[in-house]
Parts: sequence; structure tokens; C-alpha cells
Amino acid sequence: MKQKALDLIVEKTAAALKAQGFEKADHFEDDLGPAVLFINKDAAYSIIFKEEDKMFELRSTNMTDEGPNSRWKSVSNWIFDPEQDTLREAESIAADFVETVEGPSRIEAVKNAHRQAFKDEDNNPGPLFFYKRLVNVFPELKAEIDEERASYVGFRSVTFAREHVVPKIENLSIKKKESSSFKKLCELLSEFYKNGDLDVRSIITIVILNGLSETATNNIMERADTMLKKGYRYGVKWKGKRAKPERETLRSKRSLRSGSDAPKRL
Repeated sequence: MKQKALDLIVEKTAAALKAQGFEKADHFEDDLGPAVLFINKDAAYSIIFKEEDKMFELRSTNMTDEGPNSRWKSVSNWIFDPEQDTLREAESIAADFVETVEGPSRIEAVKNAHRQAFKDEDNNPGPLFFYKRLVNVFPELKAEIDEERASYVGFRSVTFAREHVVPKIENLSIKKKESSSFKKLCELLSEFYKNGDLDVRSIITIVILNGLSETATNNIMERADTMLKKGYRYGVKWKGKRAKPERETLRSKRSLRSGSDAPKRL
């Protein structure tokens, strides 16, 4: 009965979620019990039967680069005893789950998940998270990010952009402007200028775009959205002006050996 009830609930909820752009994942496992996953580019839902609690639960979370965020939020739950309850009770649970995902508050929550997708584990849409997303375009950035974090107390966001990000973007924008990697880069720049914090916006326009050659910048602007183009027109006024240097504090050798984490200053 448990599997029949799950199949029924999933089938009816899936139809409502499909209308919102969600797709059922091919494979999903959860230690708490049998579960099914639905995802779109920004958010995820799962339906799970918690064996220990004898409960069907509808959960939601935002998407990350690695998949659904593991911090699930319970949206609705119903007790279901497979030894006593029937498909009639499962029908009621399915109806509630459908009503829940179609409700205005849930639809708004999914829209908000798009903004959450641009934040790190500390709910910070800052430069470090922006650089982590650029790893999708420049895999070698991962090691450079790790080295920067291990070497300095406080991530030098501006310096890192100048030394590591700008040269890579320059090379890609000039030599491979027709590639899928360049297209992805332009999408990330536009999306993070729209959704990132003030530091991210400044780094994109004042540091990165102003640090590129005219040809490289023009190639990016051809693919940039309206908001980034407007931001660039403002940021170009700062081209050639020197910004206040970042404070650099090297980690001690003791700190490097112990692997202790430094406080984040973005």
C-alpha cells in the first residue's frame, strides 16, 4: 500500500509541478525513506515517505551547482499508516500537495529561489560566490580560489579579479567568442550583475570590464543584457582611476598548518 500511495501522490503532484516548469528526476534517494525529486533551474521539491514517522512529506529547497540544497524545508506533511490507511487517504494527501504547490505563496517562493541561487552558504551574494560560479567556465579557478583563501585572512576580491579572472576572460573573449563557454560567461556576468550585491556589481563593471581590452569588452556587450550594458556605461567612467588598495594580511604558518578558517571579509 505504501508504494501504491506514493505513486498516486507523485502522479497527481507531478502534473501540477510540470505546469510550473519542474521535471521529475530520474533517480533520487533519501535515507529517511522512499522519495521522488522534482527540479527546475532554481528550485526543487521532493515527496518522501518517512518510514520511521509513517508520514508523507512535501519539501522544498533551492538549487545549487551540485543539485538541490540539502537543507530541505517542510511544506506539508500527512500521517499515513500503510497497514490501516487506503488509497482514499492517499487521494486526500495528493489533493493537498497539489493545492499547496499551486498556491500563490508557493509560486512566489519558487521565484525567490532564483535570487537565493546567487547566494553562498552564508546567504551572501558576494564576490567569493561569484568566483565559485565562474569555475563552471574556468575550472582552474577552483585551485586559485583555494590558494587565496589559504594564504590570506580575508579574501582579496578586487586583487583576485585583476590577477586571476580578468586574464582568463580576456583570452576567452578574444579567442573563443563563438564557444559555449563564452556564452556561459556572458550569462553569468549578466545574471550576477542583476542578482549580486554591490561588491559584485562593482567588480564586474569597474574591475573586470574596465580591465579588458576594447575588443574583449565589445564582444561581451554583444551578449550582455540591458541591465549590464547600462551598468557598464556607468562603470567605464572609472576606467584608469586607481582604487584604494585592499588590505593584505597573510595567514601565519601556524594557521596554514592547522587549516583554521579565517573570518570572511568580502
